[in-house]
Amino acid sequence: MFDTHINYPVVQGNDDLEYLNKDIYGNSTLTGSIYLSAGNSAGFDDWYNIIYGHHMENGAMFGDIDKYLDKDYFDTHKSGVLQTVDGTYDIKVFACISTDSYNGTVYNTDSGAEELYPELKEYINEHALNVSSIPEDIDSIIALSTCTDAVTNGRIVLFARVEPHDASNDTFADYSGTKTGISTGNTVTKMMKAVGHYSNSDHWAFLNLVSLILTLLTFLPLFSLRKKYRQLGYARRKSKELKDQKDNDSHIKEIYDDLRGFVRKMRAGIVIEMLIAAAAVLIFIFTEDMSKRLVLRDKYTWLMIAIEALALAADLICFRYRGIRPEENISKEPDKELGK
Repeated sequence: MFDTHINYPVVQGNDDLEYLNKDIYGNSTLTGSIYLSAGNSAGFDDWYNIIYGHHMENGAMFGDIDKYLDKDYFDTHKSGVLQTVDGTYDIKVFACISTDSYNGTVYNTDSGAEELYPELKEYINEHALNVSSIPEDIDSIIALSTCTDAVTNGRIVLFARVEPHDASNDTFADYSGTKTGISTGNTVTKMMKAVGHYSNSDHWAFLNLVSLILTLLTFLPLFSLRKKYRQLGYARRKSKELKDQKDNDSHIKEIYDDLRGFVRKMRAGIVIEMLIAAAAVLIFIFTEDMSKRLVLRDKYTWLMIAIEALALAADLICFRYRGIRPEENISKEPDKELGK
């Protein structure tokens, strides 16, 4: 669609859920893909074709469709182009409606849709938020459908007629972005580049960010930072108190040895968790670009999860006291400072 962010390749799945959360390569992504209804012919040979896309707040995918609710935007963004293997077609928008996902008149790709055009046209007339002259006869229609936050199961649908491309129309040449083309007999079909064609590398993964946050929270626990690290000072003080008594009492000596061992483990744990946290931050910085599209996971996700698991293991091993706990009659200071 000219002068909008709607500039994508169109895919088609075995059903209308396949590409809801997958990119055109089949990788998991929260933005999904722009896809043709599974009930339509793959070559856009049907009279009525429905194309779905997520509504993204940053304008990606079909995020610009809700702009058609504005009359001025609707009147100035009616043109587009659809390129298929078999031909190039001009898109001419004529209506924008608000409906719901269960509407059988709008979301009907069964055969014989052309005979139902009077019913569809009446529905558009009654529910159009913006509309120009609705054609009496149409060779082919596409409906661009996206969700809306205003209503549960609400949908905004943009209707456009599709006609074979008029080679004398200079508008298409202005937006072609290239002078190359495919020669077909005596004609040359100009090709446009879909700038929304996501590559495998331009993204960042949500699960990687979650793993990074959890790793940092292991090193610097959000609600128990003081409790975690005060164990070191407490264990040192307690062992000093018992140092002079350990030679005369085997039980106290066991407690003393356990406390000293815990101090050494905590010191080692602080260094280990600091290195793990630094590694997680550096790996995320060098592998993820948060200015790009958001995906659920990527090839670095398992590495980030493994780093998070190492941080948790280090915490369990080095910051959990498993020795004999000091008894109350040894010191007035309670032993609750030692983590379990």
